[in-house]
Amino acid sequence: MAAAMASATFRLALATEDFGQPLRQAIRHAAQYPVQGLRLNARTEISASDLSESGLRQLRHFVEEHQLKVAGVYCPSRHPISESQDLDRRLLMVRTAIERVRKLGATDVLIRAGRIPDPAATERRAGAGQPSNQEVDSLRNPFSFAPAPLLNYPSEAEQFELLAQVLSDLAAIANHHGANLQLIVSDYQITRITSLLSRVGTGPLQVVFDPAVCVMSGQSPTDVFRSLYQSVGYVRLRDAQRDVDGGGVEVPCGAGAVDWQELLAVLSEAVQPAWMCIERTGGDQRAADAGAAVRRLQSLLP
Repeated sequence: MAAAMASATFRLALATEDFGQPLRQAIRHAAQYPVQGLRLNARTEISASDLSESGLRQLRHFVEEHQLKVAGVYCPSRHPISESQDLDRRLLMVRTAIERVRKLGATDVLIRAGRIPDPAATERRAGAGQPSNQEVDSLRNPFSFAPAPLLNYPSEAEQFELLAQVLSDLAAIANHHGANLQLIVSDYQITRITSLLSRVGTGPLQVVFDPAVCVMSGQSPTDVFRSLYQSVGYVRLRDAQRDVDGGGVEVPCGAGAVDWQELLAVLSEAVQPAWMCIERTGGDQRAADAGAAVRRLQSLLP
């Protein structure tokens, strides 16, 4: 009975975009696997221009016909959610996803935050690639230029404040529509994440847990999850290898550094019905890799 109760906390999903097919074909393909949900793409699959209100109802019905549920909507973006470049377009995509996710029978909207700025770093720095005042010697080189005024470059503390404000505004919209914001980060600096979450009180905001990000940033997935589990609302099941330069690369499930047996045991301890989406965001055989990951993880579920 205990094992059954533990495994009941796992709600596995697949990302439709990993199949590289039109949406309905991807849904049919994903339905062949023992998963319970599908994670959709806000930009390519449920954009405002491509799908009407009746289209949303038909899509939900089609998913449910295949004994599946929509396991959240992902808002892909090249830049973090509060980055000034293309900010209006990015926020429009997120707001549209928030307004539509409940009509699909789901609640989770995944957005990218990137690296969380340091709220204690008040010093302003020059832009990337620009010399500092100390590095410019006009006497030795009369053709050198001093950097632009540092007022043009906000400090990390100011960037943190902007991120908190943007998320507060979005969380308020999410709260109005009954949606949950799920924050994707590029590394797990626990203090900064908890500080950011504590600043947003206008609506639901949780963090996405991704073991591949842990590996690529040199952290233990199980340690990170134990530190953050009360704030985790969504899980991306990806694997990765860390390289000699201090970075890393995503690899097929089982070919990386994630100890899946240990991690799944730790995840089963969290009594919450979080979606766990198996994803393969790179490689030449994403659909095959995702399918193999389903089989592998199913064999290891407690």
